[in-house]
Amino acid sequence: MEHAEFVQPTVSGRGNQLAVSHGGDENLIVVFQTEPVLQGAESEKQGRPIYKDTAMVWIRFPGDRTREVYTRAKPEHQARFPRQWAQFQQKVSQGHIGTPIEEWGPISKSHALTLKGANIHTVEHLAACPDSVLHNVGHGARALRDKAIAWLKAATDGAETTRLAAENQQLKDDLAALKEQVAELATKRKPGRPKADEQE
Repeated sequence: MEHAEFVQPTVSGRGNQLAVSHGGDENLIVVFQTEPVLQGAESEKQGRPIYKDTAMVWIRFPGDRTREVYTRAKPEHQARFPRQWAQFQQKVSQGHIGTPIEEWGPISKSHALTLKGANIHTVEHLAACPDSVLHNVGHGARALRDKAIAWLKAATDGAETTRLAAENQQLKDDLAALKEQVAELATKRKPGRPKADEQE
């Protein structure tokens, strides 16, 4: 299996204020795990195999079964993938963020399992598949990816519509409450009592 290197990071900024951008990290499949690693020098010294639990990082690319990174977890990995690192430290499952591919209506459960075999675990992973790996996804992959992109856009637009509708309803409720308060104040005012400007 071919091992791919990280995308070359872009460094920007001035003086001590630097920012590093790796691009596209949100769609990578990243898992930190502990593995026993053989300690060569110590094993030779002791005359028996000596292993040490070591934090490793496994990075896979949606739609591409031939590229992955599996290496010792370094501080730059921890900084680059802080959510997954925090979950690893807390011994919490490092699940995928997004809509699970098996929960997506347009495809069957068996098709979902096939996609998961191509490192596509969420609809977001499918939508992010580059053209260069679509052949790994199977027949009709481009149309399926376009459908995923359209579905995510519709979901985002729908969420905005729902938010605006809720905001509109809240304004209507507030207005109705204000009208009620005004009406209540008007009925509490005693008839025949002069208004403040009439007393002058």
